[in-house]
Amino acid sequence: MRKIYKKFSSADFQFLADTLYDSDHKKRHFLDYIQKDLQALDHILNQEKLLQQTALQDNLFLRISPYLYFEILLRRSLCDIQRENYILENVGFFNKKIPVFEQQKVLDALSPDMVKDYLVELLVSFIRVNNFTIYIRRGKGIYFKKTISDFDLDLLTEIAKEVDEPYRFLFLRRAGDIALFISGIFPENLFGGRNTAISSSRSRMMSRWVNQGEELEKIGKTLYQKASESALAREYSLDSVLQLLSNNFPFTKKPLNVMSDRYLCFRKYDIFRFFSN
Repeated sequence: MRKIYKKFSSADFQFLADTLYDSDHKKRHFLDYIQKDLQALDHILNQEKLLQQTALQDNLFLRISPYLYFEILLRRSLCDIQRENYILENVGFFNKKIPVFEQQKVLDALSPDMVKDYLVELLVSFIRVNNFTIYIRRGKGIYFKKTISDFDLDLLTEIAKEVDEPYRFLFLRRAGDIALFISGIFPENLFGGRNTAISSSRSRMMSRWVNQGEELEKIGKTLYQKASESALAREYSLDSVLQLLSNNFPFTKKPLNVMSDRYLCFRKYDIFRFFSN
């Protein structure tokens, strides 16, 4: 059974009941049944009605949890990829879309439940960005205080080289998540100079254009690989999924690209508000 199902709220199950059934009797029966058999969600969550209903919600996360929302969108994105022979990918100076024939590789990369669960939790983690303070040792009895954002890929990567566990693992993993999140949900921000395209939210400095997509993929693969080698990754049972993300980074981002282009296109700057500042 998918682990992400255990994070669904009672409001999520009520939303499913209200969307899929008309009579109160059927709704009650569904709510009783689904609590006893979460595995049944494997089929229920693929229904078209759910996607249509989420699109109609104004105050989205007042009605359902982000876990259910992103699970529905991820499923739909994978169904689209499975149905089509190619995936449209943005390339070049003018962000032109071209067909890329990697359907089976993408489906294979996303086949493990642990990968799908990880992607849903990753998306949820970026709804809100936090700042935190750490103390870095500079010598015997000497510590340097540093406040950083958990969306600063470059700084997290650099500090990971200077800190011990558990911070090293946490920073490497988060930096890898940032690389995958930007590559998947905000690929349009990869067009521009490195210092402007990634650290500024909507940079379009065409005069400094460099296609950063391939570089970010390499960075993400390396970060996930290093994180997977940590003893903490094994302790948290994350070593396998992080290794899969490293091995399949270019394919793992494709469902997120489809999600962003087709289902989040009018909402993503509202959902991920920090990225529009």
